[in-house]
Amino acid sequence: MFEAAARHMSFTEAAREFNVTQPAVSRMIARLEDHLGCELFRRKSGRTELTDSGVVLLRGVRSGFDSIESALGEIAALHQQDNTLTISVTSAFAIHWLMPRFDKLRRDLPELTVRLDLIHGEPNGPLGAADIGIRYNMTSSEDSEIAMLADEVIIPVCSPAYLQTHSRIDGPGGMKGHTIANLQGTLRLPWQKALPWLSGGQFHDADEMTFSDYALVLQAAIKGQAIALGWWHVVAHEIFTGGLVPAGNKMLKTGAFYNLLTRPGPGKRPAVRKLCDWLIAEFAVLETERDRLGLETVIRAGADR
Repeated sequence: MFEAAARHMSFTEAAREFNVTQPAVSRMIARLEDHLGCELFRRKSGRTELTDSGVVLLRGVRSGFDSIESALGEIAALHQQDNTLTISVTSAFAIHWLMPRFDKLRRDLPELTVRLDLIHGEPNGPLGAADIGIRYNMTSSEDSEIAMLADEVIIPVCSPAYLQTHSRIDGPGGMKGHTIANLQGTLRLPWQKALPWLSGGQFHDADEMTFSDYALVLQAAIKGQAIALGWWHVVAHEIFTGGLVPAGNKMLKTGAFYNLLTRPGPGKRPAVRKLCDWLIAEFAVLETERDRLGLETVIRAGADR
């Protein structure tokens, strides 16, 4: 309950997660604070904040949970059928990258059974019970072997119908008259930061629609309701099948990258190696296909790594 309250910064949201009342969570936190002899949360002006002691405890709790999750994943892998694999990916990746290629995967690797462990939000975090994961900008890990999969490339996209009734975002009109599909929460690259690299327009000139999941952001673009920032490996299939088109003449190479995560050790199952090789090959094809768009590549200087 402490971890949930700290993650949400809300006793009410923690209560909802555990299907109990807010006072029940408050009592449990109070008992923990009494046991430790210090406050873990600071409640003021309708907001909940961690104290310095709370920050220390959260760091330890999360480290412990990650270790437990990793151990459970290793146990599950030991008892899993040799040709059954679980891959951990975002919902947007599953819908827009993996599912269009699923028939090809079954033709190329008919002996494998692939299960999905979906992440709703950013592609971060440990493997958990999965055998393979696709993650963002990871450089080292004690619990996983990490291989670079692809550069992060972003293209503003919209439907063909939307583009017929609106100008490109890097045209003379800039962002005026446009609607932006955005993802709620703290983003690693929000529209406000990406726009100066992709267009001369101003963010405040456009209307905005906000969604809780990136798959919904892309659906708004596909349905002709807005422009979305399209991560190349996710939107490539929609672009080449006509569901989406570039909304400008530029694409942004951020300097970040995507990684392929697997469990460490020389005794990696052959099935894991086969699926990893297949994913790497499919991503390599995407890299060459991107040149077909004829877009100017803008490299973001000083990108965070």
